[in-house]
Amino acid sequence: MNRPLPVFPFLLAAWLLLLPATLRAQAQTEPTYAEKLGWPEGSRVVIMHIDDAGMSYDSNLGAIQALEKGVATSVSVMMPCPWVPGFVGYLKEHPGVDAGLHLTLTSEWKDYRWGPLTGTAAKGLVDPEGALWRDVAGVVQHATPDEVEAEIRAQLARARGMGFTPTHLDSHMGTLFANPAFLERYLKLGTETGIPVMFPGGHNTLIAQQMGSGNEQLQQARRQPCTRDTGCPGPSWR
Repeated sequence: MNRPLPVFPFLLAAWLLLLPATLRAQAQTEPTYAEKLGWPEGSRVVIMHIDDAGMSYDSNLGAIQALEKGVATSVSVMMPCPWVPGFVGYLKEHPGVDAGLHLTLTSEWKDYRWGPLTGTAAKGLVDPEGALWRDVAGVVQHATPDEVEAEIRAQLARARGMGFTPTHLDSHMGTLFANPAFLERYLKLGTETGIPVMFPGGHNTLIAQQMGSGNEQLQQARRQPCTRDTGCPGPSWR
């Protein structure tokens, strides 16, 4: 049977966890994330991460090849997408894979769409086709923080129901970083469940522009990491 699926490029994202030692000596007063993970002082550590697993047969195949034959060591899965069962089956056969959730609030392709796990009753999450909005702006314009939180919780619930325990959380197309209220709910979920959340690195120019208020909130959240005792930055739920 022919599969009417396009070949999707998947993203390999390099997460630099440590700045050069010279910059560290000049600008950092606390241990780097790499040092907190047990690496020696001055180490430069890179995690090669794949996202969009579960989106299609081809994205699953590419992720598996990158994990087994390439340099990738981490992956995240889009739970609303049709090919999730195939990739979760792979994870069950390879329990040592570092696999998280690529929390998904957009459906960006022209002829290949998916909807929210919370259903079309979550009217702020769906476009006229009944699928998730194609771009981040559509989600920010129409969705409420409550709808977003319900959806990302549903995605976590589906993973757990399938026997998949994610090692981390991140955000498809950065949607959860584009609105301060969405970011707050994302941090809230990570805190309550004890699942580490991915944060964008670098200068955050695009995300800052999308948030419309600079990158101060992201920087503040970095300075005040989530803990079970103190919670996360954000005024409305702690």
